[in-house]
This record gives sequence, C-alpha cells and structure tokens, in this order.
Amino acid sequence: MNDMSSSQALGTFPDTSRTRGARVEFDRVSKDYGELTVLHETSLTIEAGEFFALIGPSGSGKSTLLGVLAGFVPPSYGAVKVDGTDIVAVPPYRRNIGMVFQNYALFPHMSVAENIGFPLKMRGCGKGEIAERVKKALAMVRLEALGERRPAQLSGGQQQRVALARAAVYDPRLLLMDEPLGALDKNLREEMQDEIKRFQRAFGATVIYVTHDQQEAAFLADRLAVMRGGMLEQIGTPRQLYEMPGTHFVASFLGEASLLPVAEIVERHGREVTVRTQGGLVLRALAPSRVSERRAVCLRPENIAIGASARERDNHFLGVVEEAVFTTGTLRYRVRLPGTDGALTVRVPSHPGIELLPPGASVDIGWDATMAVTIAEE
Repeated sequence: MNDMSSSQALGTFPDTSRTRGARVEFDRVSKDYGELTVLHETSLTIEAGEFFALIGPSGSGKSTLLGVLAGFVPPSYGAVKVDGTDIVAVPPYRRNIGMVFQNYALFPHMSVAENIGFPLKMRGCGKGEIAERVKKALAMVRLEALGERRPAQLSGGQQQRVALARAAVYDPRLLLMDEPLGALDKNLREEMQDEIKRFQRAFGATVIYVTHDQQEAAFLADRLAVMRGGMLEQIGTPRQLYEMPGTHFVASFLGEASLLPVAEIVERHGREVTVRTQGGLVLRALAPSRVSERRAVCLRPENIAIGASARERDNHFLGVVEEAVFTTGTLRYRVRLPGTDGALTVRVPSHPGIELLPPGASVDIGWDATMAVTIAEE
C-alpha cells in the first residue's frame, strides 16, 4: 500500500468529536444451550474509542460474546451496557451498532451505492440525505467511481471497503467486526489491516474485532482478550500479553514459545525469582504477581542469544544444536540443554556471511532475567 496520510488513504471522515466511541460493559454475561455452556460468566469493560480484539480458537466463545452485544444471541444471564444503559432487551435493529462480517453480507442485486444506503433507508432517511451520506461514505473508502457497480464486479478488497462504508454510513458509535478479513489472501489482508486501523482512528468509533489470527489482532488492537473454552483467559495490550503471558495457552497462542517446567522457587528478589527447573537448571526470571503452584519459565525465541554474546547474559548454558534452518531473514535453531526433555527454539537475524551451526554442535545460549517470565503451566 502506498505511504499516504489517513485523509489521503480513506477520504474525508466525520467529525470524531461528534462520533465518539461508546463504552461497553459485559456484566456477568453467560450463554447456555440446554446443558451446554458456550460462554461462562464473563465480565469485561471496553472503553470509549478503543479498538478491542477478541481472539481464540474456534469454539472459544468470542463470536458468541459479539453476538450477545449485537443482539443476535440472547444471553442466559447477565447485563450488557452501552454507555451505562442495559441493552439486553433492545432489539438488534434499535441498538445503532455497525456490523462488518467475513462474507461482507452485501446484497448482490443492489449497486454499491444502494448497499451503502440501505441502513439509512431502513431508518427512514430521505432520499436527499441518503444520497449525500452515501457520497461521503464512498469518498471515505475511495470508491467514488464505483457506486453503480454490483458487488460481483468488485475485488475482495473493494467489497470489504463497501462493507466498512455501509457500517459507518449512519455514524454509529460502536462497530463490530467478525473475522472481516478471513476471505482475503495474505497480501490483501495486510493492506486491509492498514486501512481498518486508519479508518478506526479517524472515524472515532469503538471497534470490537473478532479474529483467530493473533498477528492481525496484535497489529490492530489497543487491547485484546484471549478466550478459551467460553472463558476469558487473559486481557491486556498486545505487548503485555506477548511479553508477560499468564498461562501456557496464552504464551503459545500469541506466538512461538519455549517452556522450562519449574521444580521449585529457590529465592525471590522483588519482581525476579531464582528457580530450579525439573531438569536441574538454576536460572533467574521475572515473576508476575499472579503465579500458580504449577509453574514454567516461558522464553520467546528472539530473546535468546546464541554464541559468544550469550556468555554475558544473566542465564548462560551450554547446549547442543538439534536442528538448524534458514528462513527469510532469520536463522532458526532448536537447542537442547542438559537435563531437559525438550529443546529451546532460538531465532536470530541472518545476514550475508553468517553460517548455520550444524546439528550436533555445542553452542553457548543465554538470556537475561527480564527476557524470561514464570507462567502457570497446564
């Protein structure tokens, strides 16, 4: 995508002081289907103007939670408040919430302009107002010349822009997006991520975004919630959850991680602990305030040094290379430490002249205490 300002990329936006986002509160919301609980009691607050992502595997409850907010799924228990008002009894069409779906949900028999104007028509707006708002919405997503086309005549990215324009045409303070980029190829997904982020920042609405793609969520969201089994596993900024995951599941879901099971905590030093692993290694790591009795040390592959520089780290060991692979711009190793059942994954930048260490080679690896964190092991 060309490097351009928000206004150049997406046209003229509404006055964000007028279209401030809405504050959303889920208060002990749950959903049962007979004896099956698909959403356990959940409480969550999303601030006005926030871009909030719900992520997790299929069946984790994220789409159910979104459906409860939209009004498509009646909760079995609990309240859903928008700006302090419980909306559980309010029908979906009166909630003034914009929706963007994975399949875009565009009417094939309508033109682009008619699709965008449809929500305004349903709200009883006059033809003149509809025409003016549709014109602005088309400019906002850079589709001014395509208003008379049918959805089938557009590319996937253009259809996605139409769906965005339709969701925003009546200036809702809350936009819900359910896997909106799932049907696009990788390059187009990345381009549309840029557009959605600029769109939200300029438009000013609160966005709640459902995806199973953790990289997409990390790029877009101010905060995100990892869901599992119908429950919230952990909430925080993308960086907080990546650097300080609370559980094995969160650590693994948000990226590659190596885990060293802990046998005992030897000593505490403020936010740091010295631990002995089940393999007998003694090392230092960060310890968050919430630490269960069953623990492991979590290491991200880019935080582990390899070679001579590893000897300067807080934790330094001699390991054996099990696997060495070149990927684009990166050397990736699997290194086994003495007494451990598994190998650590190490990832270092590659540049011309660096040779891969062969399997079987002895190598120094190390990491600072601040680069490792104790987590709850499952």
